[in-house]
Amino acid sequence: MKTKLLILLLVFATSFAFSQSFVETKKRAEQGDADAQFNLGWMYLNGEGITKDLKQAFYWFKKSAEQGGATAQFNLGLMYDNGEGTLKDPKQAFYWYKKSAEQGHATAQFCLGIMYIQGEGTPKDLKQAAFWIKKSYENGHEKAKEIWEEYELYNYQ
Repeated sequence: MKTKLLILLLVFATSFAFSQSFVETKKRAEQGDADAQFNLGWMYLNGEGITKDLKQAFYWFKKSAEQGGATAQFNLGLMYDNGEGTLKDPKQAFYWYKKSAEQGHATAQFCLGIMYIQGEGTPKDLKQAAFWIKKSYENGHEKAKEIWEEYELYNYQ
């Protein structure tokens, strides 16, 4: 009985902490704090402290991305790429991946390279694909090496 009560108290305390964290984060996000906007987007994306809401996640990631947050820009690109929280829009996905990639975000660099390979959201350009896939690998994205070799991108440097 004591164990069940302790578990219930822990669940309530954790829930309360998430709730407080959400309220504070939302307040800071509404005041224009880019990090809080990103965190709020993440909370909505994953249902942390609030019900999962992809449209709200998109909204807050966009607010943060517009202030230059590379990870928010990447997440926004991903949401446009997959049509999550917004309509699928390869050109917008490309735009936001590029903004993030230019700041050194390895996964954005990888996604940008793939878009150049496939000609999705931009004309096909294997020279640009080689540039971004190589950058991605240099920044630690392991899958980039496979793509580099599979598409023989070394021929386009």
